[in-house]
Amino acid sequence: MRSLLKRHQIPIFFALTLIMGWLPWYTGRGGLVIAAPTLAGLIVTAIAEGKAGLLALLKRMIRWRAHGGWYILVLLTPVLTSLVAVGVHVLLGGKAPQFPLLKQNQHMILLTFVFYLLPWQSSAFLEEIGLRGYAQERVQKRWGPLVGTLVLGAFFGAWLLPEFLNPESNQAAMGGLGFYPWFILTEIGWSVIMAWVYNKTGKSALVSGYLFHTAFNVWPFVLLTNAVPGEALPAFDTRLFIVNAVIVALAATILVMATKGQLGYTADAQA
Repeated sequence: MRSLLKRHQIPIFFALTLIMGWLPWYTGRGGLVIAAPTLAGLIVTAIAEGKAGLLALLKRMIRWRAHGGWYILVLLTPVLTSLVAVGVHVLLGGKAPQFPLLKQNQHMILLTFVFYLLPWQSSAFLEEIGLRGYAQERVQKRWGPLVGTLVLGAFFGAWLLPEFLNPESNQAAMGGLGFYPWFILTEIGWSVIMAWVYNKTGKSALVSGYLFHTAFNVWPFVLLTNAVPGEALPAFDTRLFIVNAVIVALAATILVMATKGQLGYTADAQA
């Protein structure tokens, strides 16, 4: 089994994620298991690489030593993309959000960040141990930094399909299945930028995954919607989210061109 897993780690990781993540939803016994990517990554690593592999994964998740500029970049890049999306949306005749948190409840922005960072509440934490901590390094080595990241990014968006069928989810509020392809495009775009940050911060899944994922969960909620935590979820402006998807994808495309598709990757760097 170990030999089989070593040869086919990534497909098995993808399959395990879908089986463990979708099975309760598919059988009607629960919703999406958001921690499935992490559970799959830990299982595959433990069987294929043993204690050494698990230790390397842990090191990537707690690797915090990076220049302060990278922390600023991951925390504020979603602010920039969201504001550009709002500007383009308005220029195209759309209506800007009312920014209720910025105008009246600024303290709630910090509290929302803290809430999204709590490991037992955070989709970023529950997904990123598997996606960036486990998978990013392996897809780069197997398919190269660009193709590998595009594959991982597409999976990152596509595996959340059950959330688009849940009428109470943020994904349903974005536009449901009609927005699903645009959501996948958004996650591909973010994954490209995350891969660059991952490679440039010494393979830090903490900075490029957990923190970055938290930032682009929180800031679009604050800047692209009229939602207020604790209140009923209002309808989102689907066209604004489509514009945001295009902006994120364009930012990723510029980064691909600037790095000539390497995204900061060097095969001999510390993993």
